[in-house]
Amino acid sequence: MKLPVRLAALFLPCLLLASLAHGQFARSVDPLLGVAGGGNVFPGPVVPFGMIKPGPDMVALEGSDPNAGWNAEGDIRGFSQTHVSGTGGGAKYGNILVQATTGDVAPIDSASPRAEEKASAGLYSVKLVRYNVGVEITAARRSAIYRFRYPAGEKANLLFDVGHYLLSGMRTGERQSLVASEVKVLSPTEVAGSTSITGGWNKQPNTYTVYFFAKTDTAAASWGTWLDGNLQPGSKSANGQANSKSGAWLTFATKAGRPVLMKIGISFISVEQARRNLATEIPGFDFAATHAAALAKWNLALAKIEIKGATAEQQQIFYTAIYHTMLMPTDRTGENPLWKSAEPYYDDYYAIWDIFRTSGPLLTLIAPERETAIVRSLVDIYRHDGFLPDARSGNYNGRTQGGSNAEFMITDAYVKGLKGIDWATAYAAEVHDAEVSPADHFKEGRGGLDDWRNLGYVSIEGSDRTASVHMEYAANDFEIALLAKGLGKAADYKKYLTRSGNWKNLWDADFSDGGFQGFIRPRHRDGSWLTPFTALDSGTWGGNTFYEGNSWTYSTFVPQDVASLIAKIGGPQKFVDRLDAFFAVPGRYDVGNEPGFLAPYLYNWAGRPDKTAEHVREIIAKSYHAGPTGLPGNDDSGAMSSWYAFGQMGIFPNAGQDVYLIGSPAYSQTTLHLAGGKDFVIEAREQSAENIYVTAATLNGKPLDRSWLRHSEIAAGGRLVLTMSKTPGHWGERNLPPSTAPDR
Repeated sequence: MKLPVRLAALFLPCLLLASLAHGQFARSVDPLLGVAGGGNVFPGPVVPFGMIKPGPDMVALEGSDPNAGWNAEGDIRGFSQTHVSGTGGGAKYGNILVQATTGDVAPIDSASPRAEEKASAGLYSVKLVRYNVGVEITAARRSAIYRFRYPAGEKANLLFDVGHYLLSGMRTGERQSLVASEVKVLSPTEVAGSTSITGGWNKQPNTYTVYFFAKTDTAAASWGTWLDGNLQPGSKSANGQANSKSGAWLTFATKAGRPVLMKIGISFISVEQARRNLATEIPGFDFAATHAAALAKWNLALAKIEIKGATAEQQQIFYTAIYHTMLMPTDRTGENPLWKSAEPYYDDYYAIWDIFRTSGPLLTLIAPERETAIVRSLVDIYRHDGFLPDARSGNYNGRTQGGSNAEFMITDAYVKGLKGIDWATAYAAEVHDAEVSPADHFKEGRGGLDDWRNLGYVSIEGSDRTASVHMEYAANDFEIALLAKGLGKAADYKKYLTRSGNWKNLWDADFSDGGFQGFIRPRHRDGSWLTPFTALDSGTWGGNTFYEGNSWTYSTFVPQDVASLIAKIGGPQKFVDRLDAFFAVPGRYDVGNEPGFLAPYLYNWAGRPDKTAEHVREIIAKSYHAGPTGLPGNDDSGAMSSWYAFGQMGIFPNAGQDVYLIGSPAYSQTTLHLAGGKDFVIEAREQSAENIYVTAATLNGKPLDRSWLRHSEIAAGGRLVLTMSKTPGHWGERNLPPSTAPDR
């Protein structure tokens, strides 16, 4: 029975508790959404921001493993305990592989075809066809529990491949290498050890070590170890050095109908800490209780947003999107081997270039305590490492994809009022990024900094990816200016605000493409423009133009001063025409890369929110759907997913500022459960697949004539009512979103 609106509002707390009790939100999640088609999402069980990510590693073609371990094709090698999610490039992790087999122990030949693969929030299961073994996995924060169902009468083995790691990046210098591995059979029910790996995606010659302690509920009848595949039955220890792989096995005498349970804890500190982690989180062998606890954690996290009027597919994609934003970065508080600190410690910023635009702002709304901890972690990394990371994995910074975009994360937290952050040190960290040249700009900081300060632009000779780096530095400096202003540093505010206008120094007013004049163009140190050059020139690492974008894209990336960009282009109508052409011609706009995230919402600054509605709806309809290929590209630690979530809710953040653009809500109602027990409701009246345009709005019962909101208006709680229609009106044409220009 559907309750009347007033009665439903009266009983909302009771309804929410009932939904939590039945796991309504978490049960909408499909961890297999986005695992294929380039999404690279991790499908295994995990809790929000969990350190352990146990999941399948596949036998991949050409020896190049997917970063998340999972692949659409290939046999299962086994299940490792550490993974990243939604990433591209060289691999990282894939440590401490376990595999269930029957018959003779053969660690080099233990892979199996799979069947009956399933995944849900906090649970993964599969059948290993070769051995007729069923595998189920669930997880806590730093530990996991496995349930193996072996066939009766078979010799049942559990292998621990301690030398295993994910292998990729051979052509780009991003390959991981084994430094050492050690394993010990402590008793017929206990195995422990460690693996030390260097290299990988962030291209740093630094070693990380993963320690583990595993315990079974069934005593092994026999055991042994191996070194480089050479079996040593009865042995209780093995040590491998410099790519010499070690492992161990337990063999059980199985009984019909009785599974073997194995629980495992990991640590980046020591075996003893791994043992403590396991004892604290999974004291017994209650698989169901561990799964229920994981499901409860997800349900509480996802319940921060309630949607109404969504189709079953929309609900699944939406809650899976929120789920994806909570897989990385990884909460390793208490697990930092490099220094001791009372501050939180998060790792696997993979990378901030991806997550600052939408994932961070989403967490600020629905999990502000988590975003506060993440920002505090960034500041503490600066204290001890000397630079803020743009990317970090395996406890070390690297590799920087563009500007110094931790500035966005930090200032975004400041302007939105997050508490408990050392703002003086945070500001010092931002200024350090802006003023001190790093020894290795691929690792941290800003390359081409002398050019930036002396010439007002980053030259081709000063840095690779010169034009995109330049555009990001301008936006980064605006973030420093905002924080300086908030902290009362007037001179610094003026300095960095002025530098935020440097984007204009790569604007070639004479260059034209597709009938439009004026584009961002790379420039030599002597002032001459890059030749030959086209507006579609693009690249990744090492190029001399743009990173994961082109001039059509980066010529719109001025989030700090859209009004000046519109003026450069020739006024609102020309700006609208240019955006239309940007989206209309294939190859210009790419939803699968983050630099264009804000682009569909730029119409709001030209008084055309109707155009925003059209393009956001169109992009989502074409690029997002249920199923393994449901994302438009690498999820990038939840970046693609959080962009979708904002698009469906109908508001979108201009990251690093306290402004949200109003788009086109896809649900009749979205409720954000905010800090302090406050709710912000977005109600879309007459919303439908055809009624995509906002034609009128009220905020807390008062007319709202603008297509944007301040963060304070959302954080205070209240109700935004949007009247939807199938034809656009004149709402949002005036009272345009804020834009701060250094020359105004």
